[in-house]
Amino acid sequence: MTIKCILLAIIFIACQISANAQFRITVGGTVGGGYVKGNSPDVGAVTTSVFIETNTVLFEEVFPRFEYIFAKDFNAIVPNVTKPYLPWMQGFAFKGVTTQYFDSKYFLEEAVGLLALNDRTFSDTNTWGFGAVISFHGGYDLRGFNLDGFELGVGVEYGLTFTNTLPQYLTFQFFFKYTF
Repeated sequence: MTIKCILLAIIFIACQISANAQFRITVGGTVGGGYVKGNSPDVGAVTTSVFIETNTVLFEEVFPRFEYIFAKDFNAIVPNVTKPYLPWMQGFAFKGVTTQYFDSKYFLEEAVGLLALNDRTFSDTNTWGFGAVISFHGGYDLRGFNLDGFELGVGVEYGLTFTNTLPQYLTFQFFFKYTF
């Protein structure tokens, strides 16, 4: 699955280069807290993700973003916890992202897409669920008139699957991204 995702990213980059477009790549990440849930009650979790985004000739206002998501029980970061197993999830999302600027610095970013989520909430559970993800982020653009630079903000993301153990997550997160 990882090889297919890397191949998909290479295809997007190749489309840009072959079209001689104004090529931009954005990389970034998030860190936050929320919950994960499979065939279980909600489990408080620390969440993180990394993503790559590019502008393609296929979408003018909507940019494709590929994201890796990881969430694990909060007890994983608490010292002196001796639980035998800590629930966690990991997954991949492919989203369409659009951004609305309120002025030259403040913005709202919305995204919706497809989700593949690996449910590991119990030690004997290792299933993949497929569904949808939606996110909203508000932020501050540090780039000014230059197209290269950082953007920072806060947001919320919800992922829901429709197969197997119906894994899902909700996270409130800080995000950063760099465009070059």
